[in-house]
Amino acid sequence: MLDEDARVLSVSGGPAGAGFLALTEDHQLELHEQLHPHCDGECRFNKLWKTAWSSLSLKDAVEWEIDDLVLGKLLRLNLARPPTAKHIDKDRRRRYALLTITDITRHRREYESLVKRERELLKLLRDRDIDPADPADNESGDRSIGRRAVLAQELERKRIAAELHDSIAQSAGVIKYQIEANIERLSRTDPSLDLAPLQSVVELTRDLVDEIRRISSNLTPTMLDDFGLCVALEGLCTEMQSGDCQFRPTCKSCVDEAGLPDIVRFAVYRIAQEALGNIARHASASCAQLKVTMSDGELQLEIIDDGVGFASDKMQESARDGRSGHGLGNMRERVVATDGDFSIESAPGSGTTIRAAWSGEILEHLLRDESVLDSVDGNR
Repeated sequence: MLDEDARVLSVSGGPAGAGFLALTEDHQLELHEQLHPHCDGECRFNKLWKTAWSSLSLKDAVEWEIDDLVLGKLLRLNLARPPTAKHIDKDRRRRYALLTITDITRHRREYESLVKRERELLKLLRDRDIDPADPADNESGDRSIGRRAVLAQELERKRIAAELHDSIAQSAGVIKYQIEANIERLSRTDPSLDLAPLQSVVELTRDLVDEIRRISSNLTPTMLDDFGLCVALEGLCTEMQSGDCQFRPTCKSCVDEAGLPDIVRFAVYRIAQEALGNIARHASASCAQLKVTMSDGELQLEIIDDGVGFASDKMQESARDGRSGHGLGNMRERVVATDGDFSIESAPGSGTTIRAAWSGEILEHLLRDESVLDSVDGNR
């Protein structure tokens, strides 16, 4: 929080973390002086900062990005002047602005790396006489591009999830902190004030932060990266068991993940996530079973529910045509892109069974294919 001379009034240390230790609540120093203590003021950061600060007289908020060479970070800054209640006398109004600084270096670098990898992959395909734009090219080239698209989608999900968690959730947290600080101040200055409406705003903001984090977690499950597929699937079922779902899914998953390509791990998790979500929304089921097994080198995924079912032949036709609203097309595309086999068995009133399988030969081929992509990347 800044005063009218851009001096730092207070810093929320929690969201700031270790990335901005130079910021202190020193009322004698302007923001630029704190971040660039040895700068002559002619840097690009200071010029943009002055422009943004002066524009607050015309705008409610200003947002910009800058590659700060002094800090060695790519930053996103959001500067806003919170509204002041009209009934407060002008001379009593405390003039300040709220600044949120987000370090987006890692996310931007990941995006740039993704673009670079895509270009290098296209060059590699062309060097091998595979035209990614030519539908008449061989099937292996099409599948390779499809797999690459799935991996790119997962990376993009991870980038968006990080932006939600590190930027929007933190900004909402700062707003919550600001409201709580004002509630505390008002309760001290005038104990007779009814602050219940503001307390409800705090609760709504807290729920908003929780919802943003939930969406972020669904976009890219950290458990899958940190603990592996089996634990992530068990966590998915446990989360639904503890929620408001009318059915209680059970999970049986115990496979050696050392021989599983990342793209198959992604596919299995996303199919399970989509299928359980469909059961919760549409099936009216009382129970569901999720099983992942490995037999004779073949990976098998099976999801069974006792719900209302549907005419599977018509639904699969709709899924192939892209007309299904149940996510079946997405499941099928993930399996097809990874050379697996996909099937659905269902009938009205008889529940639904979804199966996906990848042979040992396919898994070995995908592992080799990932190693080729890694060699293009140079550093996964």
